[in-house]
Amino acid sequence: MFFVGLCGLNCSGKTTVVDHFKDNKGFGSLSLSDMIREELGSRNEEISRNNLRRVGNELRENFGSAILAERVIEYVEKQTEKKNWVIDSIRHPSEAQVFIDSKYPFLFIKVDCPIEQRYKRALARKRGEEVSISFEEFKEKEDRELHSEKEFAQQLLKTFEKSNVTIVNEAGVEELQKKIDLAIEEFTKKLEN
Repeated sequence: MFFVGLCGLNCSGKTTVVDHFKDNKGFGSLSLSDMIREELGSRNEEISRNNLRRVGNELRENFGSAILAERVIEYVEKQTEKKNWVIDSIRHPSEAQVFIDSKYPFLFIKVDCPIEQRYKRALARKRGEEVSISFEEFKEKEDRELHSEKEFAQQLLKTFEKSNVTIVNEAGVEELQKKIDLAIEEFTKKLEN
């Protein structure tokens, strides 16, 4: 069993990568954001990007900056079917470090895409507050997620530095899948040696 972790900016293509692993590779999938969604549900709060960020920060502050990753590993270890897992929404360097330090092999992929393409995708998917977000607001939200110096906030730039592989997603789904397949092929060859 091994983990593939994903990080990347909003609308970079992480969900498409997850779907490829699930549908074509037989992986299980979890998102660190799933742990936050559960918490929002227990509080009867709306699931929005702002609430996900806020409650994720609260959980990290109250239980340690790696709590979401720790919960994911606990969940996976309780599963009876042993398979490989793709983990989405790693947004803090401590979360990445939990997987790096775990007993399981870990490939950490950063999915990247130009901001103009990501903005168009955000508008097209019509999710929550993104329905009518301006390009300037989109950039401002992204900047907060990238550059926070608060210990328990999202720290995407520092998280990106821990990735093993960067895949640029700007040429369509088929090209993205080829890049993912190549990264996995190289990773599994290293595991075999």
